[in-house]
Amino acid sequence: MKEEMNQKNNDNIWKVALALVCAAILGYGFFYSKNTTSNLAYLIGFSFPLALLIWAIFYSAVARKRGAKIAGFSFLAIYISMIANGLIGYSHHKQEAKQAISEIKKQYSELIDSSTDSQGFPKRIDKPIDTTPIASGEFGEMERFLKEIMNQMASQRNDYLLELEAIGWNSILDANRIKADKTFIEGKVTIQKAKVVVAKYTKITQSSYKDIKDNISSLDISESSKKEMLTGFNRELRKSKATVDAMWTLEAKTISEFDKIITLLAAKKSAWAVEGEQILFYNDSDLERFNSYIATIQNIVKQQEAIQRQNVQTANRGLDSINELE
Repeated sequence: MKEEMNQKNNDNIWKVALALVCAAILGYGFFYSKNTTSNLAYLIGFSFPLALLIWAIFYSAVARKRGAKIAGFSFLAIYISMIANGLIGYSHHKQEAKQAISEIKKQYSELIDSSTDSQGFPKRIDKPIDTTPIASGEFGEMERFLKEIMNQMASQRNDYLLELEAIGWNSILDANRIKADKTFIEGKVTIQKAKVVVAKYTKITQSSYKDIKDNISSLDISESSKKEMLTGFNRELRKSKATVDAMWTLEAKTISEFDKIITLLAAKKSAWAVEGEQILFYNDSDLERFNSYIATIQNIVKQQEAIQRQNVQTANRGLDSINELE
């Protein structure tokens, strides 16, 4: 009786050991696998050598002398577990990607919405993005990285608006300010300072591209993922730079139009007057020139808004394309 129990226990040892090995393989697939493909043919070929190695260790330690049937069954169980490991890893990988992309889209949308006031005028972004990733693994690292870039963009924009505010840009066409600026020196100095501020932040923005590229290289992700990110970054770099350069060019043109307005008012001091909050012109030709400058500024703002909308669409497409990392 005792010998039968020992024999039964010995027979169960390989089953328990095989179950533990298979469970460990599947667990690794869920928690640690970095597989990014669901191609079954690839997984069948890729899994075979490693499954054979694991089986050889298992067979040597547990299943030796238990017959060809058990040896074959154990190899099949380990092999299937390895293939399932790849499929689980892929599924988990895609789920993490979905979480990361959804979170980044949400934060980006909130960032854009908070960049203008109720009337559509630019305002400082008061709430920074929490860079703690929702996703885990490589996509968590990518999520953190993109959130940090968005925070950097918001910070630079805030600094730009603060510097414009500090030089009095927001009141450049305030009727009472103009009325008090008898020599127009204040207005002309403000215009020159604004040009310097725009040139400064144009340069800062352009230099940030190299920083982003360098930071991608230092991310805690696989070399293949870094390569994919750098490839995508380099592919979109020319378009992105052109778009950003266009925005800053339009910003510089806006200041030039304000410069024309100040020049007009300074040259035609006797052709207009301030009444209440308005500047009133005495003849139609001066009024038409003034209105043409204002119309140009309004048109520039519309162009900037169109570029902004395009940027949002491009950013969302870029985030969706991360799902294609294979």
